[in-house]
Amino acid sequence: GDGPEVARLQSETVQEYINRSNAAGADLDTLAAPLVPPNFKPLFGQPDLSRSFSAAFWQAATQMRDPDSWVLRFLRARKWDVDQAFDMIRKTLAWRVGQAIDEVAYFGESKLHYHTMRTGLAFACTADRLGCPVYVVRVRVNVANNRNILAIKRFLCWQLETSQLLAANSDGRVTILFDLSDVTRENIDLGLVRMLITLLSNYFPETLGIMILFVNSWFFWGLWTVIAPFIDPVVKSKIVMVRATREITPYIDLDQLPSELGGKKPFHYSYIHPTSEENACMADAVARQAAECEYVAATSDYERATRQWLAQPEDTNGADLSSARCASRDRLHQAVVALDPFVRSRTLHHRLGQLKPDYTVLL
Repeated sequence: GDGPEVARLQSETVQEYINRSNAAGADLDTLAAPLVPPNFKPLFGQPDLSRSFSAAFWQAATQMRDPDSWVLRFLRARKWDVDQAFDMIRKTLAWRVGQAIDEVAYFGESKLHYHTMRTGLAFACTADRLGCPVYVVRVRVNVANNRNILAIKRFLCWQLETSQLLAANSDGRVTILFDLSDVTRENIDLGLVRMLITLLSNYFPETLGIMILFVNSWFFWGLWTVIAPFIDPVVKSKIVMVRATREITPYIDLDQLPSELGGKKPFHYSYIHPTSEENACMADAVARQAAECEYVAATSDYERATRQWLAQPEDTNGADLSSARCASRDRLHQAVVALDPFVRSRTLHHRLGQLKPDYTVLL
């Protein structure tokens, strides 16, 4: 009957969908093997259910080419109040441990909601005039009844975590374009909007560059008067309302705007299924151990270089220590890139050629 079908639609993951399709003899180019090896192991030899402050910090900060940039976001978000910024970092790391964000990245799409991925609720497909990746959110494909709130929370966490790789050229900033064309009441999900704004405000500060709302329905304008008072003032200051394609072009070049939004970029979202082959190296424990040893050594080296750089007297010329710290930073970034395929399953961005193994971004 409808009951089991609806329940499956609400909760079925990408892995479960592929298992079911294989069982039904569907012609999918995937093996029955798990998309991702099931034995997740945290970095730094940490226990499954907890992480030290240091382990959680490095796992978060080293996604950016320069860990200083990650810390800088919190200082900016708290208007250069060091105590408040540190408190925000502490709360963010506690949240990341509680949500097991490293595990979310490890299993990636295999544990994401299949219907959400297939319909393309949100995807990155281009860059704006400042070089920030643009995420298009197609509100018309969102039907809250088609999935549970835990599924959308995991999806948003995974998207924001992955966005840090795509935003390597824009200091971690992204542009979010909400396409509100043809929306109806069933597409509006205030829980999703609240969750996104909470994540951006509390745990991914300074990630949102601007948020463009592309609106062509009177229904939304009525709703906006209800939502607006509850939006964080900092987020609200980054919201731009547009009613026509020409009003988007100050922010995104027409050649870079997808054709479904009236632009000239021939991008049409189509979900390419993951395969177990693309994550095969994750099962290579020896290679992972070697990559992780270098990563651990590189973080220690960078910490040591940072302490030496900070300890120098103010009246000395610290050029040598500064360049030594830069060399340590570069070594750390190379170690992060080498470790990445063992601790993060490949993404749709890798399959589309938007994200290269060396962290080069092509949007």
